Amino acid sequence: MAKRASAIDLQPELTPAELNAMKSLVQQHPKTGKHLEIGTAAGGTLRELMLCYPKSQPPFVVIDPFTYFPDQLEIVKNNLRGANIDPQYVDFRKGYSWPQLEVAIGANEIFDFIFIDGHHDASHVMEDLRWTRLLNANGLVCLHDYRPKFPGVKWATERFLKRNSNYSKIIHVDSLVVLKKAEMTGTEVSDNDLFVSKLMNRLLKYKRSILKRFNRV
Repeated sequence: MAKRASAIDLQPELTPAELNAMKSLVQQHPKTGKHLEIGTAAGGTLRELMLCYPKSQPPFVVIDPFTYFPDQLEIVKNNLRGANIDPQYVDFRKGYSWPQLEVAIGANEIFDFIFIDGHHDASHVMEDLRWTRLLNANGLVCLHDYRPKFPGVKWATERFLKRNSNYSKIIHVDSLVVLKKAEMTGTEVSDNDLFVSKLMNRLLKYKRSILKRFNRV
């Protein structure tokens, strides 16, 4: 398996405008509670987020299968070390987000910041959005690749916003969208949302196959 560019240059898989928007938001409104990243690639975005807290870093949690490219976890750790960040202060949890969520619920975890950049189909994004039930009031959830190339991300995000009026879209830069939670209300993503998202996966895949036949993608 060939390594992705980010595994070599160790940079975030965000555009400069997206990264600056996220960093500015965190620096202007620093959070003291746990920060969660779902899908970390080479740890470039993780590194930049942690550097936004030069004096006192909040706890950081990373969930990833670490099969994105060879030696991914060690590359992430070396990326942090290169910025004088000790990786032992990051809680790395190997696996997919939905099994890890059950563990976090059992431990009564609460988060102030969630960054979602894992698998991009509708059902995976909807599963990742289940973590918002553990997001504090006034907490932030960021989603990457909110753009036409990844219709599953856009569909899941828009359905989530439509069904949760206590969230508002506060930033949209390139393919980064940031939502703010106004208050705690319970479970944001229902079983029905998960069921519909699986159907949407099939529909979007079928649509993409049709477009390919006509050389539209």
